[in-house]
Amino acid sequence: MDDQPFGQRILSWTGGPADPDRFVALGGVRLPAEPDPAALRHTLDAILARHPVLGAGPVGLRTVDDVWAAASAGRYPPDAKCLLWAYLAGRELLLVAHHNVSDPWSMRLLLREVLKPVTGPAPSYHGSTSTPAPKRVNRSVPFWRELLADVPALAPGNDDDKGTAEIRTPSGITQQQAAEVARAVRSTPFVVLLTAFAQALGPLSPGEAVIPVLTHGRQRSEWDTVGLYMNVLPVRLGTPTVGAVHRAFAEAYAHEIPFPVLLDAVPQTGPLFADGGPDLAQFEVIQVPEGAGIEPLTIPPGLGLGGPLLPVNGLAFWLEPGAGGAYTACVRYRRSHREADMQALVRRFIDSWEEIRADAQRA
Repeated sequence: MDDQPFGQRILSWTGGPADPDRFVALGGVRLPAEPDPAALRHTLDAILARHPVLGAGPVGLRTVDDVWAAASAGRYPPDAKCLLWAYLAGRELLLVAHHNVSDPWSMRLLLREVLKPVTGPAPSYHGSTSTPAPKRVNRSVPFWRELLADVPALAPGNDDDKGTAEIRTPSGITQQQAAEVARAVRSTPFVVLLTAFAQALGPLSPGEAVIPVLTHGRQRSEWDTVGLYMNVLPVRLGTPTVGAVHRAFAEAYAHEIPFPVLLDAVPQTGPLFADGGPDLAQFEVIQVPEGAGIEPLTIPPGLGLGGPLLPVNGLAFWLEPGAGGAYTACVRYRRSHREADMQALVRRFIDSWEEIRADAQRA
């Protein structure tokens, strides 16, 4: 088995680095108190030592008047040794990592380690005690071979433009509403929102869609390794009712193994996500970092720092919490999917949510 850190392995597997001027991952919090810069630098360097996939230190830390202005102007040097840097403005801390080695899940892990420092080396999955037990992997392989066989692609777009675009729309959906509906239907807020997305995706999906989902709520402390694609869980959806989606997600979760291990155990996984593979749709609900008094920073509209990179061939749909706990529906998509179709996808998502909510209130 390759001893190279899995983040670097997946980077080479995806065909090379992303545009260094564009694709970065962000994580930000408003801290309970203004930190001491020297202590924060020490913490950041300790994080780098724990996660060597992020490169060689020291971590760049800038204290600035406006974290977002600095981030918007910042461009990561592609030949620099460190792939993580930070901006500090009073109590506001913004972490930025190159998307080659990070994703939203990874950024929240890093923020957690800033707030509650973690000691000890991070898992590597290659030749370490953190590797899932062989029996567990072998038991799950038949499930994944079946789930990832004959994966249908989204309906093709009308042109061959491989550029990307982004839509951000206030959804009117609040985290409190999602929690209330989930209790009424005996599920989770994530599953309820995923169901609405699965229903909205219907016109673009000719068969049982396989949706790579990224969630922050799974209890996997032994898997806390930073890296691109770390938190991917493919879920195959049939009839997109809350009950069916709940069962599909629960079954995938029950067989979950780290994505780098899944690549090794089920070789057909790689072509599904590599450049030129089938057009898939990613789904994520961005949750508030845990910790009393910790407020998330909301990314200003139009900040040109990229977004979710997976899937490389399709579209990424995520819900980003804003003021008052209301979600903004965000779509990053290949331009081969027309803007009008993506706007319609967002409208269908909101309409599906309202129908699910109304059914839950009548039940």
